[in-house]
This record gives sequence, C-alpha cells and structure tokens, in this order.
Amino acid sequence: MTEEVYLVDGSAYIYRAYHAVAPLSNAEGMPTHAVFGFLNILKRLLKDKQPKYLAVAFDMRGKVFRHEIYPEYKANRPPMPDDLAVQIPYIKELVHAMNIPCFEIEGIEADDIIAAAVKVLSGQERKIVVVSGDKDLLQLVDDTVVMWDPMKNKVMDSDAVEEKYHVKPEQLLDCYSLMGDSSDNVPGVPGVGPKTAEKLINEHGTLEGVYEALGSMKKSKLRERLEENRDKAFLSRELIRLKDDVDVPSRLSGYLPKSPDEALLNDLYTRLGFSSMVKIESKAVPIPTEGFKLVRTEDELQSVVTSLQGADLLVIDTETSSLDVSRATLVGISLCTDLQSSWYIPVGHCAEDGSLAAGQLPASTVIEALRPYLESTSLPKLGHNIKYDYSILKKSCNLSLKGPLYDSMIAAYLIESGRRSLKLDDLCLEHGLALTPFDQVVEDTKKENCFAYVPIDQACKYSCEDVYGALLLWQSYEPQLKELEQLELFLGVETPLVPILADMELEGITVSKAVLGQLEKEFQTELDALEGEICALAGYNFNIQSPKQLGVLLFEELDLPHGRKTKTGYSTDMKVLEKLAPKHEIPAKIMRYRILAKLQSTYVKKLKKLIDPDSGRVHTSFNQTVTATGRLSSSNPNMQNIPIRTEEGNRIRHAFVPAKGLVFLSADYSQIDLRVLAHYSQDAALLHAFRNGEDIHARTAAELFAVSPLLLTSEMRRVAKSINFGIVYGMSSFGLSNQLNISRREASRFIEKYFHLYGGVKTFMEKVVEQARIDEYVTTLLNRRRMLPEINVKNKTQREFAERTAINTPIQGSAADIIKLAMVKVVPALQRENLSARLLLQIHDELVFELPESELKETQEVVRDSMEGALQLDVPLIVNFEIGKSLAKS
Repeated sequence: MTEEVYLVDGSAYIYRAYHAVAPLSNAEGMPTHAVFGFLNILKRLLKDKQPKYLAVAFDMRGKVFRHEIYPEYKANRPPMPDDLAVQIPYIKELVHAMNIPCFEIEGIEADDIIAAAVKVLSGQERKIVVVSGDKDLLQLVDDTVVMWDPMKNKVMDSDAVEEKYHVKPEQLLDCYSLMGDSSDNVPGVPGVGPKTAEKLINEHGTLEGVYEALGSMKKSKLRERLEENRDKAFLSRELIRLKDDVDVPSRLSGYLPKSPDEALLNDLYTRLGFSSMVKIESKAVPIPTEGFKLVRTEDELQSVVTSLQGADLLVIDTETSSLDVSRATLVGISLCTDLQSSWYIPVGHCAEDGSLAAGQLPASTVIEALRPYLESTSLPKLGHNIKYDYSILKKSCNLSLKGPLYDSMIAAYLIESGRRSLKLDDLCLEHGLALTPFDQVVEDTKKENCFAYVPIDQACKYSCEDVYGALLLWQSYEPQLKELEQLELFLGVETPLVPILADMELEGITVSKAVLGQLEKEFQTELDALEGEICALAGYNFNIQSPKQLGVLLFEELDLPHGRKTKTGYSTDMKVLEKLAPKHEIPAKIMRYRILAKLQSTYVKKLKKLIDPDSGRVHTSFNQTVTATGRLSSSNPNMQNIPIRTEEGNRIRHAFVPAKGLVFLSADYSQIDLRVLAHYSQDAALLHAFRNGEDIHARTAAELFAVSPLLLTSEMRRVAKSINFGIVYGMSSFGLSNQLNISRREASRFIEKYFHLYGGVKTFMEKVVEQARIDEYVTTLLNRRRMLPEINVKNKTQREFAERTAINTPIQGSAADIIKLAMVKVVPALQRENLSARLLLQIHDELVFELPESELKETQEVVRDSMEGALQLDVPLIVNFEIGKSLAKS
C-alpha cells in the first residue's frame, strides 16, 4: 500500500487565512481571524484526508540565506500587518497543541523545508502531497509528488502543471527565472511575462539553452532585454531555486502526528474565544425534562396563569415559522419562573397537509390569558435574544412585552465581549448542559416553515430546554455582572435599549424604488460606457473584472510600473491603481468602474430586494452583541456603512425618504470621541477649546503649521482632522503617513507636535497603559470592561496591539455608551411630550427621526436636552441638527 505524506506550507496559509476570513476578535479585542481560518484549513485536511503522516512548515522572522545572495530580496514587501503579526504565535501554538510535527529553521523559508522533506521522503512506494497554493512549490511536482490547495480543493499533478503553464514541472524554475517575481523582488528579465517565458523555454529547453541561442535570434527588443539582463536571469534562478539540503527528519516516524493535547487545545480555544470548539461535550449532560409540561387545554393554561402569580421573574421563548420577523407566525410559547417547572403552549403547529394540528389552544386565547403578565411593567422578563421575542409578540399578537427585559445573551456579551459564539446551545455547553440542536428537531421536515411541522411533543422538549437554559445562564451571569460592576450598565443602558431597537427594526425606513431604479439605470449606462472605453484603450475586449487579465494588460502589455505581484498573479487593488492612474487612462477608468460596480451591487440592487413588499420600507437588524467597543452594528442591510463621502454615495442616500407628509430630523453628536478624550485627559488646551466652542481641527492645524487661523487651508484642516482622530484610534506614524500620503518622518513630526500641543493627552495615554498593565483590563465611563491579558506578554507585536486597545477603548467605548444612553433617554422623553417623532436609525454618533414638520421645534428641544444631557462630562456635549426629505447630506 502506498503511504501518503502531507506537507503543509504553513506560512502561505497564514496569509491566505488572514485575507479570506472576515475580521474576528476575542474578548480582549485581539484579532483572531487568521488563527480561525488556519485552524479550519487544518481541520479540513484532517477530516477529508485523514493523513497518517503530516507536518507543517513555517518561515521564521528575519533575513534568510537569499538575502546574502541578493540583499534586495523581498525589499519591496510591506511590513506584516500588526493585526496579523499578533496572531502568528497562536497559530504555531495551535499546531503544537494538535501534536502535528512542526518545522521552522532560522534563515530558511517554509518552501525550502518542504523541498528538503520531499527529497528525503520521495520513493516509489510513497506519495507526497504538498499542501499549498504557492506556484514556487510546483517545481517539486513529479510522478510521486502532487500539490493540493484545500482552499480551492484543487490538485496539481504533472499533467495539470503542464496544462496550466505549458512547460513541464522540471522546467518551471527556468521559466520563473525569466519572469522574475515582483512580490519577492526577484528581478527576472524586465518585459518577459509568462507567455514569452513559456515560449522561450519550450523552444530552447532550459535557461542555458535560451542564452546559447541568443546569437541566432533575430534582432528585437526581446533579444536586447535578454542580453542586457543575463546576470539577472541567472541570479533569479538562484533565488527561486528551492534549497533542499536543510536538516529535516529522514524517517517517516518524524512526520507522524500524535493525539492532540485536548487540555492545551481547550485552553487555547478559550483564550481565542472559539467557545464552540471547546470540547466539553463529554462532560455535558442533557437538561432534566421532569418539569417540562405541555399545555393543550384551557384548564392547563389556567394552571400556568396561577403559577405566574407572585413570580419574581418570567422567562420566555417564542417558537415561530421563520427567523424573519416580517414573515414569521407564532407557533408556540415556552415559559418558566424557576428551574423546577417549564411550560410549552403550542398555538400554530401544522398537520402534514398544512392545516392546524389538533390539540392546541387558539393563539388569541393564550395571548389574552398571558397578557397581564407579559405586559406587566413590574414583572421582569428574561430571554436569550429577547429582542426577537419582543418583535414577534408585537407584530404577530399586538402584545407589547413590558417590564425590565433581561437578556442572557447580552449578559454573556458584557462579561466576555469577544466570545466567538453567544448561541444559547454553546453557552449552556460551557455550563455542562447539552441542549437539543435545532437541526436535529427539524431534520424530518424540508418545508420552509419547518418548525410548524415539528411534532408537538418534540417541540415541547426543545422549547422548554431554551427557557430552562436561559434561566440557568442568568443565575450564573447576574452575580458575575455584580462582581464586575457591570449590572448598572446592563440594567440602565443595554436592556432598556432592547425594546427601542426592536421598535426601530419594526418601523423600518422608506426606500424609494423610483430613485433606486433611476440610479440603477444611470450607473449601468456609465458602467457600460466605461467598459467600452477601457477595452478601446486596450485595443481588444477583455474581462475588466478579472484581476489576472487586467494584470497582464497593465504590467506586461502596457509595461506600467508599480506592478506588485502576488503568488497568484499581479496585484491590481485600488492602492496599485491609484499609483498608476497618473501614468495611463486605463487605471483611472478601472477605479471609477469598480467604485460604481460596488455601489450598484452592494447598495442599489441589494436595497431593492430588501424592500418589504407590504410596508415599502427596509427593516435592518440592530446588533448589541457584536463589536468589542460596545458600539451598535446593523445588518441586512448594514445602515452604518451607507456611503456618504462620494457624490454617488450621497445619491444613494437620496433613496432613503420619510413617509408621506413627514420629514427626517438628524441629530449628530459633534466630535464626541475628542470630547471624551478631553474629559479623560483633562488636557487644558482641549478643555479650553471645547468649553469655548472653538473649531478643534482648525486650532490643531494652526498650531501644527504655525500659521494664523485666518490663513488656514482646507488641506491643513484635513491633516489636523486626520491627526486628531488618528490619535484616538492609536494610529502610528506609519498609518498616518499612508493616510495622508506623506513620509513617515513628516508623520512622526506631526505627531510629536501634536503631543507638544496637547501634553495632557500623552500623559493620559501613558497612565491608561500603565494601569492596564496592572489590571489587565480597561473600562469606559459607564464601566464597560475590555480584558487585555496580552498587555504584559513578551511578544512585542501582541503587547503593542494591547496598548493601543487600552488607549482607544475607553474613548470609543464611552462614545458608544453615550449614544446608547441618549437613545434610552430620548424615546421615553418624546412619548412623555406626546410627540409623534419615531426614532428610525442610529448611525455611528447620529440619530435619525421621522416626524411631522409641524412638530420640529418641540422635537428638537426634547432631542437636544436628552442627547446633550445624556452624560455629564467636563466639556459640553453638542448636537448638530439637519432636516431633510432624504438621508442625503447637504
């Protein structure tokens, strides 16, 4: 039997995982998406291939032997992103905890380690699978070696290599030597691309053959380039050639994984916030079902009502036909007041033919019996994601869930904001309880409204588990919230916000189909015109949305500079195109095309599909438990990212309109982050500026550029604004230089001047980091907590990331707390004044209301009082208003 050995190019997959997975972070805000993506690649390999022999190779930091041959090797590579560098130690720790052989050698790259392993292991009775997507490793492919890319599930054997590159695997090295590799700053022969290199190697066999044949070639630009760059071609070959003589295990036993260290893995998963991966299933026990009761008759319902009398807390969970509130109907309700008894009341279960199943009370009978308790303002209600239950009962049953609304999901989020999963099942699993998975409950039905077809007995067990689990979690979380001094934040801000957000979601916002339709036509007309112009300039038709085809055009045919090359081809991202735009018309037009195409697909077309056919409005979902800073986010659609800075983006905002006869009132906090910074830092200059109503960006600009405020330009103010806000976000001189397109030296000088001007800010930053090193956490003004265990680690990248987080979390998090507190104050204030205004949106530091124009004056007064009085700072909170017939900014 042929043995298979899998050799994983770990360093390549670190980068690919980093770019492929959406940003994630743990409870302390440390990025974890590269770790998560890398882990999934390994898990897929272990599951799909079940390899007996396996090893992972990594690069080590620092220079490699190729730098001795060519000091400029990889010289044009940007530094590793900080949010990736901080994750690499965890990726390596992960591989070690999984007990997979792991190789890294100082001065040697992962590719070379794999090449050496291939050399010592190759044999007729052994197949080697190189796990990578790196084309350089295709040099190793032969009859016994293949390359498999799990991200694309693509296998490259000798035939596949020849089909793609039109040369044999053993000729790839010479082919690459002619082409060079701009991603590694390997020069090659300028102007020789893949097609030319393939042709030369196919005609002459080897690199030596190409140069031996130079004399017989007809005079041409290609011949001149080859002659002038002979040394570069052979140098490139030495740089690209894989070094296969490094020390790696020569016996198969050196590639034999051992059983994973589950204790280490569990600890690592916990630190990373991968709670769903923590293996505690073996300890978990099913929830006891003795107290679960099915309610089918009026007498049984009356018994439930009697049990609710005198309850201190009512736990509720609704079962519905859909997760989409606008389409969902009520199928059943589960309740409990303690862990001894739980009830399930079915109202909407269906028989196989779609008719209402027997043995259920009418929904109206159930709702009216429960209404006094569900609408009681003194009886607290508890649920897991109770906002959904609130919305269902209000929309489907005309019942308003009142009283303090506790949410075990929000409690878990406050205690550990970076959890990967806040699902009830996963949280209960941490407490040793195994809930029945939803997929298991509905596995026998394929209907769209599947839960309605679940047998009532099964639904009873499933739904009663949910209220039992939510109560069990709350009994654990309440004392933790007290201990962490977060109960006031929970009761005073987060839970009162639940019904406000639910009402905002139900209210929605009107979107004009006519405006979107017109925009779609105009954008498409311009896109078609741009496509024609670009192809005309190129001289032939090509797929302008193909980075590969565009790269060939820009960097091989047009021979444009700045062509950064990646492992999969030339980079044609927006940064590259911005550099090329002044040199040729095509890059500028491609940039315009991409911007329009994204607006067309992401906003115009998507928004049309999201308009509710009944209300004519779009109903977003506001999320309280997503961000590490405490800010709200929204989804489907993401209203936080409605474009604003471009003319086209603002035109999309024109599609958001008030209902007939109403207007929008937008109330926006002025520079709230900087005001919070002034409060925290007690910097005399900042306090004076805000207390006296000065333009803080103009003041900063005047000091930075040493000019009179009367002589300031808009560009000077823009620079100052970038620095003011950049300081809040912990921006480095490198980040500022990129944002302003200036040198790092100039950026450093600006930051130095800033700290000279606002010395109190620098002192605050130093003190908050110093205190965070002691506490290993920071808090906001309302005591929202963010853990920072990495602030004391030896790894510099991890430590510096934690330090930046320590600085910006109190500021960003406090700003988030203030806007939430403002929402909690303004909605009841409007109701007390009998004003018609409805809060529709929260976008960053802005609240958007819909109201009759006749009530504008009174509404503005209430909104201003509520927002500016949300929290007392040492500088005034200021609110700016805009009134309009759309969300477009003037």
